[in-house]
Amino acid sequence: MIHDILLSLLNPYADNLPIENFLVTDYVSVFLHPCERKILEDILEIINLHREISKFTRYYRIGQDLNDFNASDDTEESLQKSLYLQAFANGIENALESYVEEIVDLEKRYLQSPSHSLLFIYHKINVFHPLFVYFQKLIRGIKAQKLHGCAIMQYLNQNMLNGNQQIYLASKTIQSTVNIVFLKHLTHWLLYAKMIDSYGEFFIQHVESQNSTGNSTLENGIGLSSGESGKQTVTSFSEAVSTYADIWRYEISYDYLPHFITPSVARKILFIGQTVLMFKMDAAKKRLELWNEPEKQALADGSLWNNNEHKYFQKIQNLQKENNLTVSQFDVLINEIKSYITERLSQIAVKQADLVHQLKLIKDFYLLGRGELFLEFIKKTHSFEKSFSSENIVRDIVIAFESAANGIGLTEELEQFSITVPKENLNDSDDQNLPYIHYLTLQYKIIWPLHLLFSPKVIERYNELFRFLLQIKRLQYDLHMVWCNNRETKSKPNIFRLHLRNQFIFLIDNLQYYIQVDVLESQFSILMNIVNNSSDFEEIQRAHSVFQANILSLCFLLGNNENHEKSEELIGNNSVLLILQEIFAKCETFCNYEKESEEAKDQIQEQYEFLEERLRELVEQLMNLLFDLKSAPSSTPLSQLLLRLDYNNWFCKNWKNKLES
Repeated sequence: MIHDILLSLLNPYADNLPIENFLVTDYVSVFLHPCERKILEDILEIINLHREISKFTRYYRIGQDLNDFNASDDTEESLQKSLYLQAFANGIENALESYVEEIVDLEKRYLQSPSHSLLFIYHKINVFHPLFVYFQKLIRGIKAQKLHGCAIMQYLNQNMLNGNQQIYLASKTIQSTVNIVFLKHLTHWLLYAKMIDSYGEFFIQHVESQNSTGNSTLENGIGLSSGESGKQTVTSFSEAVSTYADIWRYEISYDYLPHFITPSVARKILFIGQTVLMFKMDAAKKRLELWNEPEKQALADGSLWNNNEHKYFQKIQNLQKENNLTVSQFDVLINEIKSYITERLSQIAVKQADLVHQLKLIKDFYLLGRGELFLEFIKKTHSFEKSFSSENIVRDIVIAFESAANGIGLTEELEQFSITVPKENLNDSDDQNLPYIHYLTLQYKIIWPLHLLFSPKVIERYNELFRFLLQIKRLQYDLHMVWCNNRETKSKPNIFRLHLRNQFIFLIDNLQYYIQVDVLESQFSILMNIVNNSSDFEEIQRAHSVFQANILSLCFLLGNNENHEKSEELIGNNSVLLILQEIFAKCETFCNYEKESEEAKDQIQEQYEFLEERLRELVEQLMNLLFDLKSAPSSTPLSQLLLRLDYNNWFCKNWKNKLES
């Protein structure tokens, strides 16, 4: 019987245990004392625990077909295939080696001295009972939660601390085995930007292109660009960005992110891999044509590392050998790699790609820094229909933009900037009555490696700001044209309409000055100061993100929910923007009325009065909101806007009189 017990302890894959069948017979009370029966039951409990653990490790370590197991087995098939799960199973098997050695030693002792009792065997194997219970808990926890990939690392990290030294050492063995898979994934991503992750286990995942905000709109754009022969050719924005779009399709999956890796460290890991991928994706010929001789030699092999990646590879390999991988060791290594990457990238971006010049171009075009260009563009498109439904008008708009740029001597900049119109806007019948400005997209050909700074999301936000500023510029031009027409008219002026015109001009001019001077110029100077004094590309990237967020916020283009993709939703969650858009609409209506003859204007005098009354209500609402926003932190530019709009306290006095009455 003892020999059968030893064989059962060593063979966990047997379908039936003779000893287990013996316990349910009537002879057990004859041959065994009640104490011996209890000992045998405890031994069988250990055997069954070992059987459950071994069945799990055998299936996930070897990948045996589920059909080889009984239908009554636990649902191993509910768990996804996973290298981390396989490493977990391998780690358990490694931790069970001491148990196997002990059983082999017991068998040798029994063969040498068959007089060893059942109690002696129980005494030797009972020390493994807490360990088997711990393994059973881990396995059932993974099955119940259906853990996958890096989530298994987190689960082990949460359950490794134990007062039992045997359990603690076993958990470290399992954890070190799983860490090897994690560190291999990390090595491939950090040093080579390779995502060898067939089962989607790493916390950095490759997502579909439609998940990248901005791509769905920008990739379907049509426009015109000037070829070498001077002829106009239709181009697609997807051709310009598809080469580098892949770097933005990698995102952090926080469900798989272990808790010992903070989100900030995870973002550093993502950034390092994206940087390496950027270097790999760009053709060496394109780069070497732009750089100086020292940079050509340094990057002739197309690598960011300058043949230093083996040093970091060895440091990551050393982490695999550590029995106790600490968070501090991991963070120090990631920060060291990040520091090298950011300094290297900053040298190329600032010195070779001329980041300062590129940011000034962004300001000149997206932020309307070259006001004469867009004034000329508005003049050339002023006679166009404000709504359109054909690609011919799109072609005229693009030609007008290029003509305006050529007229003021910006021919070279046209190689990087052009006007496009998304196709889906042309096909959307619900929006055919919107002004054409709402359709425009300014396309920017990004200089390598600044794609890491100007992501598709960043460019889309710039385009949102561009359309808003261009709308204000167009209204300002329309109002000044009304002023010119009123000045040249020989008929007696209508004081009421002149006063209404002056109100519109006052609002639009001050709003435009506030945005261009108080917001854009001041925020851009802060950004340029950081760029000129920083050698860390990550700091530059962070400063640029803050710059864009600040100008969008101070221009009232950020709603309560920053994840809005549709402008209608954004406006609905932003009261100031909602009021401004209605003011713009009333201003446009007023300009349309002013194009009519004097007789027609007299007939619609009531409409003018309605406009004046509604404008007064809107301005009152706007001032109330601005005074509320002024109390918020970092509201200095808003104070400037209020000072311009209410410089003589006319609005405050007016409201005070209303309250007293």
